[in-house]
Order: sequence, then C-alpha cells, then structure tokens
Amino acid sequence: MPGNFCIFAYYHQAMRFNPFKILIVSLPLLLAIQQSCKKIPLPEKKEEVSVFDDCITPGSKTSFEIVTLNLEGYPKKGEETVSIVQELINKADPDIIAFQEIASENDFSALVDSLDGWESIFYTIDESPWNLAYIIKSSEIENDDSKTRLLFSDDSYAFPRPPFEIFITHKSLKISLYLINIHLKCCGGTVNEDRRRDASEKLQSYLTSQRMDDPVIVLGDYNDDISGKTYETNVFYNLASSASDYLFTDMGIALGSPGYWSYPSYPSHIDHILITDELFSNVDTTMVLMPDKCYPGYRYTVSDHRPVEIILK
Repeated sequence: MPGNFCIFAYYHQAMRFNPFKILIVSLPLLLAIQQSCKKIPLPEKKEEVSVFDDCITPGSKTSFEIVTLNLEGYPKKGEETVSIVQELINKADPDIIAFQEIASENDFSALVDSLDGWESIFYTIDESPWNLAYIIKSSEIENDDSKTRLLFSDDSYAFPRPPFEIFITHKSLKISLYLINIHLKCCGGTVNEDRRRDASEKLQSYLTSQRMDDPVIVLGDYNDDISGKTYETNVFYNLASSASDYLFTDMGIALGSPGYWSYPSYPSHIDHILITDELFSNVDTTMVLMPDKCYPGYRYTVSDHRPVEIILK
C-alpha cells in the first residue's frame, strides 16, 4: 500500500505540469519509486543476555518444575539482591518456587512485582527474618487458596517455623499435589538433632494420617543430611528407610560429589525434596542448580544455599 500511494502521488504531480509527458516520464521511474517507498525492515531484536546463561537451563512447558531455595535473610544486599534474584528466576523459569528465610515482605513484594506473570503466597513468622513464601507462575499453575494452611503451629520444639502447605495443579499436565515448605531447626548438637528427628517423625505421622492417598512433596531446608544408613546417623531415617511410601529424590546428590551439594560453604547437602509414592512415576530428574558458577558474587549477594529443583512429567 505505501508503494502504490507513492506512485499515485508522483503521477498526480506529473499530470498537473505536463499531462502529455506523463507516460514518458513516469514509466521508467515506476519501479524505482515503488522500491524507494517500501517499508524499511526493522533491525532484528537482540536476545537478552543473562549472567546465568552458561549455568542455568530454562524450564519447559512440557514439564513441571518445582524449586526450593533458602534465600538467607533476603535481601542480603538490598536492591542488588532483588535484581539478581529476578534475573535468576527469569533464567531458570520454573513453575513454582518455595522460599525460606524471606526477611522483608516489602522487598519480596518488589521482587514479585518485577516478574511478569507471577503471583506470591507469603507467610510471616512472628516478624522474624525466617519467613516462608511461594511464587507461582500463573500461566502454568493453579493454586487452591482454600487448602492453604500452616501445620504444627503449636509445636515450636519440632517446628520453630511451622510448615507451610498449599495445593496446586499444573494446568497442562493435569498433575495436582500438595506442597509442604519446611525450614527445620538448624545447627549441630544432640538437642538440635533430636528436634529435627522429632519433626521427621511428626511429618511422617501427618502424611500417614492426613495425606494417606494424596500426592505430596515436602521440600525446603531440612538442615541435616539424609545419607546416613542408620537411625543414629540419619535423623530422617524413618522417611528414608520407608522406600515403598517415600522417596528423597535428591538422595543421589546427597551420596555424590560435594561439588554438587546445595550448601557449598560448609560443604553439605541439607536442602531436600521428599515425595510420596503417588508421584514416583512422575519423577523425571532432581538437580542442584549452580548459579554461583556463573555469578561469583552469588554467595555474598544472594544466598549461601543453592536452588534444588525437581522436574515432573
């Protein structure tokens, strides 16, 4: 259309001045005029470059990606932390993330507002820096608000931070499940180990009595190892040894090289993903993401924990 308009305009002007010469003058120039009026193509849009390009693989629309990440008193470095966490989430592009240690609800809201197509569920724990939260990709995940609740809120010995349960559905894969976000008692010593062992036994009791036939994932900062082969060496032995009912999908990581563990500064592997038997056939893989390999300041700007991701299909 722009080319035709230009030819018409030239023809009209030529007719005004010398109608008898219009064919002689215009015909040799028609092609040149039309070419000169063609729309100039816009330059190709450059792909966005991320600092995490070489160490993080984005999620897929054909799978269900769930991540747990302790953000160590988010945001450690204020706006700098908010910005780099946003970049990490955009690059990893999972379907849902369970967070531990969100110290500032305002800064968490700023993060969610900076993300396109995400919503959040936030839980404040006594105005402490240990708050739990989820962010959910709205296009992929449906959240049932009526099933959101805290567990063991009256048992601060086993659960200093009450587990945070939600119920979600992956829209395209039609996989529905309960997520339980946990952050158990930290540190060494017999008393702390006993508190984590107590939490493990109470979690199993809850899953048996309240979620017997439900698909459940318990994920988060367990603050202890899962690789011990006895009750004395593994505070989660009751769960790890019940192979027909439960599976730590990151057990292979726990038994593997320390270079792939979730808590590299110790080093140890303390961030885990436990699933119930209803989901055994859906597991594709579990991995520890390593953003620190691309971003050397990760430890001091973001967290001393790495993200752990499970992929379901």
